[in-house]
Amino acid sequence: MLTREQKNIQSQALREALEGVSTLFVLENRGLTVNEVNELRSKIRAIEGMYKVYKNTVVRMAIEGTPLESLGERLTGPNAFAFTMGDGVELAKVLKAFTKEHPALTFKEVFLEGQVLPADQAVKLAEMPTREELLTKLAFVLQSPMRRLAVALNGPIQKLASALNQVAEQKES
Repeated sequence: MLTREQKNIQSQALREALEGVSTLFVLENRGLTVNEVNELRSKIRAIEGMYKVYKNTVVRMAIEGTPLESLGERLTGPNAFAFTMGDGVELAKVLKAFTKEHPALTFKEVFLEGQVLPADQAVKLAEMPTREELLTKLAFVLQSPMRRLAVALNGPIQKLASALNQVAEQKES
């Protein structure tokens, strides 16, 4: 059992880690082995996220007075927390893929951009395209009209050049 001082130290460290977090998943972890948790942690670290298990009282102390405070009243039972300052969709995809292979890990809630959403929304978040995919699609959509304009403007010039070339060939012969 943690002393009050240890809880204060852990809650302060957690508060610092959660500063600027855009997405936080609350997960229920019942029955994962140490090797499975280490595998999950390495996958989450690869996308610049974190996976930690804290006592609920430590989390409540850490999120007091922050936008995450509304999560405090919902924390019951054994919880694990996965969070990132980067792309929350990418973290959701990693977690969803892991929960398919390891049903002992389940979604409870997700904190996304200031809102607390239920578990089913966390799964839907994993089905969304990542930020990079959306930017690629946007670039393609923006590029398409410009490409068509360039082709349309280039058409008459090519026809003129072709006609001038034919006239030059006729004059040569």
